[in-house]
Amino acid sequence: MGRAKAARYHDLRTGHIPDYVDRARMADNSTIIEPAQPSALRRVCLAHRANRPTQRAMRKDAAVASCFIITFGKAAQPIFEALSKAQQDAAYKAVAEAVASLLGSEVTGLVAHRDETAPHGHGQMPAVRPDGQPLSKVLTPSMAKRVQDVAAQAIAEFAPQIVRGKPKAQRIADGEPRSKTVHRSVQELHSDLPKEIREKAAQIEKLQSRITKMRDEEERTATNVRTLATYERRLVESIVQMEEKQRVLDEGARALQDQQAEQAARETVLKKREEVVEAREQEATAQLDGLRAAAEAIMEGTVTRGDDGRPKVTDATHAALLSPVWRPLGPLVMALADMRSEMATSLQRFRDLFRRNELAPDIVEDGKDYLDGMEP
Repeated sequence: MGRAKAARYHDLRTGHIPDYVDRARMADNSTIIEPAQPSALRRVCLAHRANRPTQRAMRKDAAVASCFIITFGKAAQPIFEALSKAQQDAAYKAVAEAVASLLGSEVTGLVAHRDETAPHGHGQMPAVRPDGQPLSKVLTPSMAKRVQDVAAQAIAEFAPQIVRGKPKAQRIADGEPRSKTVHRSVQELHSDLPKEIREKAAQIEKLQSRITKMRDEEERTATNVRTLATYERRLVESIVQMEEKQRVLDEGARALQDQQAEQAARETVLKKREEVVEAREQEATAQLDGLRAAAEAIMEGTVTRGDDGRPKVTDATHAALLSPVWRPLGPLVMALADMRSEMATSLQRFRDLFRRNELAPDIVEDGKDYLDGMEP
């Protein structure tokens, strides 16, 4: 549930605020549907999971939320930002509900962010559908394409100028360069660029060898001169390309390190907060149990004083529950226990007088109400 909790903190801007957030614009954000607590989502997932046969219990660290983000391309952003805040919120909700309906789920959280570089919305759904199927298995590549289709249909009701982007397969069929249809992440660049740099280095070494051989020849023909110029030009281009790839690799490595450091810091803060909350919950539970035990012990008379005048708890259960809270509650408990003991003593004296018929008739008559109609 840790990832669901971190996502909720980010969406509602509670806890750590990233540096890329404009704090002056945080008030412009909208909580369209307040994201559900991870504990509530886990109960929903358990209930949904029970609707399909399964032999294994739900793992403690199983995902309980399926989070998604609604974004716009650069051309669509100014069109969307021209809408009023209320229209934007309605558009986010329409898109989120259309996607949830397609996936057979429901929207349990939706927040609009206007405090970053581009407008976007964060959505939340239970990780398990009502039929017990995990959303991770439902969201296949073909289903992901349909999600984009229904999202485009929903946003068209608010901004008809915003249309769905051309599918990747169609872009490739139309002859777009591969560099424009394939996007590599920082991790992929970190993996691919070293190999590409080695290949370029090998090409450079091969070209340099050819250049040295041709320059060492005493007689160069006109063809060799032209070939030499071509090799030199290719050498310069290869060096430039290698340096550019090395620069991208270095930037990617630094970005990856920054991301990892920021994530580690977030996880540390969240872990400490969870430990504090858990400790406080345990302390509150112990105090509540102690208060209940104190009340029961006083009513049942299991808290008394021994012959030495020191407190004495005759019931083992009450003693175990009172032990953690005895320091703050002990004086009050003993004061009430002493009062109960004194009242019991006084009542017994009154009963003795009543039985010996040593009281005035009117007092005897009134005493019957307190002594359940006992005759003297």
